[in-house]
Amino acid sequence: MSGNKLDVLWSPIHHDKFIVWGQDITLYDVARLQDIEKKSTYTQLSSSRGATVVASQSASGVRCVDISSIVDHPDPLLALGHASGRVTLTSLKQTYDPLGLVGREFVARYPRPCISVAWNRTETNLLAAGMDKHRSDHCILLWDVQSCGLDEFDEGLSHPVSEPARPIAELGMGETAHSVSWCGFAPRTLVASMNLKHIKIFDLRESGDKASGTATHRQCLGAVCEAAGWRVASRGDAGACVWDARALARPLLALPTPRPPRRLLWCPTRRNLLISLQRDSSTLRLHDIQQVQESKLHQSMDSVTSAAALEEAEAEAPAGGALERDVAVCGAPLAAFACHPAHRARLLVLSAAGALCEYTVAERVTPAWGAGGELAWAGGGALRRMPPAFYSHERDISHVMRARALTEYGLKPDLWQNADLAEDEALSGLWHFLALSKSLVEDGCIRNSPWKHPGVRAVLRSPGEGYRSEAAATLLPDLPSRKVTTYRSAERTRALQLCGWGWGWDSAGAGVERAEAEGTPCRAAALAAFHLRLRAALDVLARARAPALRVAALALAPCAGAGAADERLWREALAAAAPALPDPYLRALLHFLAAALPPSAPQPHQPDYSAVLNETEMRLEDRVAFACIYLPDGALHEYVSQLWSGLRARGSLAALLLSGVSAEGVGALQCWLERSGDVQSAALLAARCAGPELLRDERVRGWLAAYRALLDAWRLWWARCLLDTWAAAGGGGEGAGAGVACTYCGKPVAAAATARPRPAFARLPPPAAKMKQISSCPNCRKPLPRCGVCSLHLGTAVAGGPPAPPAPPPPAPALPPAPGVAGAHFDGWFSWCVACRHGGHAAHLLQWFSEHTECPVSSCTCRCSALDPPDPPPAPAPNDPPAPAPPALPAADKS
Repeated sequence: MSGNKLDVLWSPIHHDKFIVWGQDITLYDVARLQDIEKKSTYTQLSSSRGATVVASQSASGVRCVDISSIVDHPDPLLALGHASGRVTLTSLKQTYDPLGLVGREFVARYPRPCISVAWNRTETNLLAAGMDKHRSDHCILLWDVQSCGLDEFDEGLSHPVSEPARPIAELGMGETAHSVSWCGFAPRTLVASMNLKHIKIFDLRESGDKASGTATHRQCLGAVCEAAGWRVASRGDAGACVWDARALARPLLALPTPRPPRRLLWCPTRRNLLISLQRDSSTLRLHDIQQVQESKLHQSMDSVTSAAALEEAEAEAPAGGALERDVAVCGAPLAAFACHPAHRARLLVLSAAGALCEYTVAERVTPAWGAGGELAWAGGGALRRMPPAFYSHERDISHVMRARALTEYGLKPDLWQNADLAEDEALSGLWHFLALSKSLVEDGCIRNSPWKHPGVRAVLRSPGEGYRSEAAATLLPDLPSRKVTTYRSAERTRALQLCGWGWGWDSAGAGVERAEAEGTPCRAAALAAFHLRLRAALDVLARARAPALRVAALALAPCAGAGAADERLWREALAAAAPALPDPYLRALLHFLAAALPPSAPQPHQPDYSAVLNETEMRLEDRVAFACIYLPDGALHEYVSQLWSGLRARGSLAALLLSGVSAEGVGALQCWLERSGDVQSAALLAARCAGPELLRDERVRGWLAAYRALLDAWRLWWARCLLDTWAAAGGGGEGAGAGVACTYCGKPVAAAATARPRPAFARLPPPAAKMKQISSCPNCRKPLPRCGVCSLHLGTAVAGGPPAPPAPPPPAPALPPAPGVAGAHFDGWFSWCVACRHGGHAAHLLQWFSEHTECPVSSCTCRCSALDPPDPPPAPAPNDPPAPAPPALPAADKS
């Protein structure tokens, strides 16, 4: 510790004691305020702690102080460096001295000021002292306080106190040591600031006094090594520098400060935290050292010797590698500070006026999202995470997607099977619609569609394209006093089928029964009424469990009687009662009956169905189907266009009912993705339903790439494989597969075989031996890696190794083989382990791992065969019967 007018030191062993020294040396005992006796005089350090004076003595002639880490000593043992060069051991409150160290004195050969003393924290019997310059003596002296000296260096011997102990090591002949500090990376290594310009590291295990590492720095006033690590911090007039003790050629970081640092300490309890106190400053500066580039960390500049080159090297030192902030502990200028040896970032600050204050540095919290969607951060020396109960209340889309992926959502063979796994009403309805659309296309109900899953807009043509619907005025069978006009065409019939309705009561009756079975009697009643079956609607409401629905049936019953007495009164009553009904389908039913015309109404008059069509709480397919029955061509086209524009602008998933999985549907799906963030559903919908043209769209490719990255991060390899399988079956595969590239030139090893095609009838075929024995890259001629079993180069015929087991008969290929792969035997394929990067021929590895679990390379202990997860039950591939999965192979990459 370098000498200061005022200084404060925590005891490294007695965590509740510290000393303050200047003109006097005072020992303090720290306790909670409620534990301090009421009549005692104490100094309040914080809102919860106070310090009482235990003992004090004069510090006349003392230049430096350090506290020992000897565990067996009951009280702090101090080493005092004097201006005369003496180093004495003392204890301010000495009641018992079990080691007999109190009062021992160590003297240099030539009297001169002792500038710094330092106890070894690991080998606690070692004491180092830094002296001023003397041309005939060393500046760094090392004593073993529990032995006699250099000739009798043994822990079992004791030396009389009257004789001066001789140092066991002397370093730095004719130099000045401004500071001495023990290194944390080696117990017998010292770092010293010498001659105002050198940082030297001495390894005491080596013979001689030559430094094992030296760095030259302008105006180096002090150096200190971190408690556990290789970094050394030095201070000068321009600021501080951080060095790597393994390569002292240039500093890792330059930390400039407005004023020269007066004190520099590494926090012993928080990694990478360097604290500096500037001259005449009332704040402490915290330097949070960040990751340093590896190229800077290991770069050596041992050849730099000139002063100009040194200045250039310091100028090139990377700056900005630390996050810095100033903390104001008290308003007065500070004289010294000390870090608590055990409590994290707890500081004790001493002002220039002698006031004491305690301060805890708040940690810099850096949260990070894990691949599984969990939030983690470092705090208190541990990795902290939110409890699982936190995520159960927060339905974040990332957790929802991961939960779905575990159930193979979107990867089931039938589209409708994915609806039950979506756990979302809109997504479930979309999967059901896509299954219906696919079945209509496959059954031939919808023809000449460019898309595999067309929507309503794809089957409805605009009036300008030369088609007209057939209009027919019909009396309600159960309500002869009302008539409605319906419109019919082939296009409307296909649109009704897409909406799940169909044309006529024969098709709609099943839908009414299904809606009633699903527990939606109001929807069932409305569907029956929209198909002009009012009596069936009343029966559905009468069978409902809710009493309110049975009461609603009573309100509709007078409408079924032939001939209404007062048409105007009945309509006004319906208009007043409809808004009070809680169910949208009941409101739509009343609005439909109110809009129905009496038989005497003129034919050109068009009833107003806007109240039914604008009932947004109804399902979209029901509103579109209603419009397909009761709106003329122009009104129908306008209504569908308005619906499409509104749904797409809002980013609603229901817009795909109108567009289908088409170019317009991709845009609607992109709008929905930007609103919801559900890239999983977007990617799966594209992989399952999009055609080759849509799969080449940049947006679709982005969805698939993002979801593949998510599956890789979640380590859901089987789901990733199924996703790629479905995408390839839809025409989105681009022939991507595993290949082998040369580690030297980076070119494909098998590319030379197809780079220059041979004529169909060559004069002379290549020699068979040359074709079977390829042992080097065909591009750069560097050797290929060897098989771990047969030791032959990969690419050599497999017959050169041990006999391979008979291969099972290959199944019938679902797709034609890729170019360059046809005719290749699986036995000779390259196969490698992704962990240890060893491998060989596929047949040899199959045989090896049928009897062993470890890698066939003798020096490798990797259990390659145990890295693959167990094979799941085979899932049927799209458009193909399920095939048995091939055995998992570890496999050899580049040498």
